[in-house]
Order: sequence, then structure tokens, then C-alpha cells
Amino acid sequence: MTDSQDPHDLTAEDQEHYKALAAGERLPADTDLSRLARLGLVDDDPYDGDRHIALDPRAAIQRLLEAEQAHLTASLERLAAIPVLDGLSPSYEHSRRFDSMGSEFLPTPTLMNDRIGTITGKAAVELLAAQPALPAERDPAIRKLGTDRSLAALERGATLRLLYRVTAAADPSTQAYAAALMEAGGEVRAVRGRFPRMIIVDRKSLFIDDHVTRADTHSGWHVADRSSVMWARHIFDLYWENAMPWPQAVATAGEVVLTDRQMDILEQLYAGESQEGAGRRLGKSDRWVSDGLAGARDRLGLKTTLQLMAWYGRWLERNTPQ
Repeated sequence: MTDSQDPHDLTAEDQEHYKALAAGERLPADTDLSRLARLGLVDDDPYDGDRHIALDPRAAIQRLLEAEQAHLTASLERLAAIPVLDGLSPSYEHSRRFDSMGSEFLPTPTLMNDRIGTITGKAAVELLAAQPALPAERDPAIRKLGTDRSLAALERGATLRLLYRVTAAADPSTQAYAAALMEAGGEVRAVRGRFPRMIIVDRKSLFIDDHVTRADTHSGWHVADRSSVMWARHIFDLYWENAMPWPQAVATAGEVVLTDRQMDILEQLYAGESQEGAGRRLGKSDRWVSDGLAGARDRLGLKTTLQLMAWYGRWLERNTPQ
């Protein structure tokens, strides 16, 4: 069956014409019967060349069923090729030239980690990583793989710089990870507030979280556009310049008794935001903010948010890089 034989092409007028012919009526010579003819519903009268006769629609139905079955069979055969094509994806991922694109969405953790591994495994100049999450919050196997890649990059002579949050300095596993990298020649610093997750390799590749589709919290983008990569590197440098040395962060780690959530709220309030404004800036509800402030007051044994802000001001003075 072709598209021109779709029974949905029949108009109400076509159907009335068929019914008239089936009843033995003669239609005007200029009546358009082309759609009925294509479906095999009418034919010339063999005994009278100036008129048409109606044919059994059940024969047309049978032809349509056979044609549709052929279409379905062909579609199923084409769909059967999908697993084969999908099986070729790993070969493509491991062999392609990543520097020939602008940016690419990596929708799954596996694709993201594999791509990061492929690129960082070739780092020869510098490897910059801004990691707001604690190593303990990541998959142990992936964490070990990241450590091995970082150490390998240092062995190849690449510069390694790693940014963590100040609150991460109180985490034993983070301390051990940072110590191993610093012993191998890497540099680690701590940022006071929030910052975006990113990995920059050799000033050519940038890995960032997905802020476009938001399909999965572990999905991301591989960006190879040079201007975008260098802009991100500039942002990294700004955070780096304002971060404190890791040993200083570890030395004052005992003073950091609030969670990242609570520190984020205080940072927004200190910048002049209201509680409602802080919620909007952080993408959270008013209840989330008020609960966070209540938890912070309880932890510090304070009664008012004003006392809490005074504590935060003193904490900033002690933890601002000199």
C-alpha cells in the first residue's frame, strides 16, 4: 500500500459516491472517482463505458491488511538492527577524536566517567578540578579511579590543582586524598562558599554538570570549544586565587561545625539576601532555609539568627586567606 492508497484519504463525498454506485445509480461524467479507484472500490462498467460500478470493499480491506502487514514486518526487521548498532557505541566512544566538537551531552554516569577517564588519561599539561562534593559521597571505585588518574597525570609532568570546600577539610577521607596528591606534587586549596563542579584538562577539554536537560544528576557535558574552556579556566583561577591553602583549612577544620547547607544559607544572608531571597538564590523553599537556620542555631547553642550571623562574621575573619 502506498500513501496515496490510505483509506483516510476518502472524503465524505467519496463515500456518498460509492454508496450511489453500489445502489446502481449513474453519476455525472465529470465526477472525481480517482480516490475510490486507487483503493479498488470502483471500476469501469464493462458493458457501458460511460458509467462505473462499485466493487466489493472486502477485497480492498484484504489488500490493505496485506500491505500493512508487509510494512510492519519491514519495520520489525529495521528495529532488530538497533541492538547491533548500539553494540558499536563503545568502539565509537573509545576511538573518536574528541577535540573536533563543540560540546556533547553525556546522559549517563558511565558515559560521563568513561569520557573523563579517556581525556584525563592523556593529560600532559594541567589538570584542574573543582569538586564541591566530598570524596566519601562518590562511588568508591570511581574515587579510586580518579585518584589513580590524578597521580598518573602528575607522573607525566602535568600540573594538578584541586579545589574543595572548606568544610571538606574536616573529612578524614578527603584529608587522606588531598595529602596523597600533595605529596606527589599536586596543589590543593579550600573555597569558603559554593562553587560549580568542573574538570579542565590541558586547556582543551571541560567537563561540567548538566544544566540544560537536567535529566540526571550524574549526567554532564564534555565541552571542547576553546573559548568556553578558557572562560571556565578563568573562573577556576578566580576561585583558586581566593581560596585558602589546604593546610590552613585542615588546621581550622575543628571550627567548622556547620553543614554545607547551613553555610550556604549564611553566605547568602551575609551578602544581604533575606531568608526568602536566600531560598531563591539556592533554589530551595522558605521551609528549607528556616529549618537550616534552626539547625545551625542548635549546633552552636545560639538563640537568634542575629547571633548566628555574628558567629559567621567571626568565622569569615578567621578563615579568609591572607
